[in-house]
Amino acid sequence: MKLTSLMLSACFCMALSNAALAQNDYIITLKNDTLRGGITKPLIGKHRFKETEESKPIVISEKNTKVYHRTFSTKEPETFVARALPNQSKLRFLQLHEQGEIQLYEFERTSPGKYGNVTVTSWYASKGDGLLLSIKTDALSFSRAEKESNFEQLLGDNPTLWARFKAEKSFSFDVLRNYIKLYNEEKKNTTTTK
Repeated sequence: MKLTSLMLSACFCMALSNAALAQNDYIITLKNDTLRGGITKPLIGKHRFKETEESKPIVISEKNTKVYHRTFSTKEPETFVARALPNQSKLRFLQLHEQGEIQLYEFERTSPGKYGNVTVTSWYASKGDGLLLSIKTDALSFSRAEKESNFEQLLGDNPTLWARFKAEKSFSFDVLRNYIKLYNEEKKNTTTTK
């Protein structure tokens, strides 16, 4: 009996903390309205947004949402932005990893394969809201020179940082992300000192 009361109390506390976290969830509509509420992800299908307990959940789609942000209790919050991939017109939600002068995005595509589903992760970056440039993929690719050229378009106006990057032996996601962070910090610092 005592154990059951403790379990109920723990469940109640978890429900309260999830409700508090849900208030950090939000969407930005196509009309630039920011709505706060809760975002859930069903087992099958797209994320759903519910503004209040009384409101009916809506499916988050590129047709009604520009940005959505979800807070989890066990991992970092996630922000997704509707953007068109290079050479495509259809909007897709890309996870935003870095925001500043250069934006860094991730896109995962899952497709059926001979031995089960195959997920390919690709990373894109842009200066502000400019065109997305492909900078890395975990798929078999023979276009590293093209991706390095794209990365140079992003960092090239900072010759010191670009020279440091060129001296790197790695072209990993973590290295690329670190250089985007450094670039954004330097841009932010030069803007604030003016």
